[in-house]
Amino acid sequence: MRYLKYREENGYLSMGLDEALLLLRSKNEIEDTFRFYSFFPSCISIGYFQSLKSSVDLDYCNNNKIEYVRRITGGGNVFHDSQGEITYSVVMKENKAPEIILDSFEFLYSGIINGLKYLGISVEFKPLNDLMLNSKKLSGSAQTRRFGVILQHGTLMYNTNIELMERVLRISDKKIEIKKRVTTLSREGYNIEKNELIKSLKRGFEEIHGYSHEEDVSKEEMRIARNLSEEKYKSEEWNYKR
Repeated sequence: MRYLKYREENGYLSMGLDEALLLLRSKNEIEDTFRFYSFFPSCISIGYFQSLKSSVDLDYCNNNKIEYVRRITGGGNVFHDSQGEITYSVVMKENKAPEIILDSFEFLYSGIINGLKYLGISVEFKPLNDLMLNSKKLSGSAQTRRFGVILQHGTLMYNTNIELMERVLRISDKKIEIKKRVTTLSREGYNIEKNELIKSLKRGFEEIHGYSHEEDVSKEEMRIARNLSEEKYKSEEWNYKR
């Protein structure tokens, strides 16, 4: 499996690159690929089926330069703190992963779980798509399957500002008090630098899923990603479709 070097990008381009990798993998123009990245500036990614206006405080986001972008994957809304969160992304041929959705989430999460063990952190997979640390949510993932390819991406909160997360996301009554059910590595006493975390996660993923080589994003990958960013992910038609 190919590893793309860590990047920091805005949410529109980040989502554009994830989709570009999915499209290119479906045409066999690239091999199975995984990467880690951060959103800069901070951003809310909206689940494909979620309502933007009813689930995000848009006035606060606009006044505080927090972006928002709709994903092509399902799941809930995620606050990506530029100073405290890492996102992982995997594109893989569908026939290489379990057919059952639940099993495939756990299968692709296994590299993350393995990587955290190198830092002395033991987490537990909780169906459908979460990782739990000390009975609190540390990570959530989302997935889509298109053209025979799986795209799965997810968050890992190492020092996310939980109070800001509560401010920008409009949470239903059933999910109130985020800080009681969500955690970060730093909140659990693990003060780990971002680079060290990425290094361990990469090692864990390689051991589970294999590794061929490391490289930067190609010109073609970036060309497609930029087009998707400008024409799709920045558009009101896409982001306000629900």
